[in-house]
Amino acid sequence: MSEDLPREETLVERPEDTDERLWSVTTIINQSSNNRGLIEWAAGETARAAVSGLRTLHAIIDDDGPDAAVAWLVSARERPRKGQRTAKQLGSDIHKACETYALTGTRPDVDAEVAPFLDRFEEWCQRFGPAYEAAEMTVYSPTYGYAGTLDAILVVDGQRVVTDYKSSKKDVDDKGRPREPWPDVALQLAGYRYADFAGPWRTRRYSYYGRRYYLLGGDERADAVEIPKVDGGLCLYLTPERCEAYPVRCDEQVFEAFLYAIERARWSLEMARTVLGPAIAAPQEAASANR
Repeated sequence: MSEDLPREETLVERPEDTDERLWSVTTIINQSSNNRGLIEWAAGETARAAVSGLRTLHAIIDDDGPDAAVAWLVSARERPRKGQRTAKQLGSDIHKACETYALTGTRPDVDAEVAPFLDRFEEWCQRFGPAYEAAEMTVYSPTYGYAGTLDAILVVDGQRVVTDYKSSKKDVDDKGRPREPWPDVALQLAGYRYADFAGPWRTRRYSYYGRRYYLLGGDERADAVEIPKVDGGLCLYLTPERCEAYPVRCDEQVFEAFLYAIERARWSLEMARTVLGPAIAAPQEAASANR
């Protein structure tokens, strides 16, 4: 039985003056990680666009010049292929389909792109019989200035685990090896596990120059609930060919590493813009400028 926490959110244009702005867990990890997986994916999308769109690329060069062609390639990762979603949208739709199935026990109607992922998820649920105690639960840590939405808290084989779904269109890498989650999922799950409380309210989010924030007001704090204690973490990895559950260590030591990640993000998002002053002028130049 899933805990009755809302799974909807409100995107606001401007926070209230009394709101706390908390970095999202994913923003923290993206800023602090080398993002090897994201880099490889972006490079692959760019290369595929160049190969499959060779005629288009030459036409752009002829009509608008090399700079326009480079811009077209740079945007390839955000441009869905014909008849397909972007990777971000596909991941979101897979999450939603799995959540609906888990909460209702009824398979939702999905299109041909999402269906294989949901098939594998359904098969995994039939094999392992997970019990859902929460789904899409938003957790907050005013203590450390972050918040995030965990995908699920499950009981599997007698263990209560905080869970994140990851998906990939490709089942194997370029060397033919089965793809697996990136280790950074441990930081993500540790952040969720050791947050201060969960919010049984409609989540309010705010985006500023690509940075995602969760907003927290005083009235919301008063309604906060305790996050269920867990035994560990789990990453449910979905491809069109398989669904596998990987145990994830997200203990206090990993949480300490996550706290360092927060400080690395603070450097990138705040401090780095303040540490350089203007170039120093020679004494005679400074004197001339002051006359």
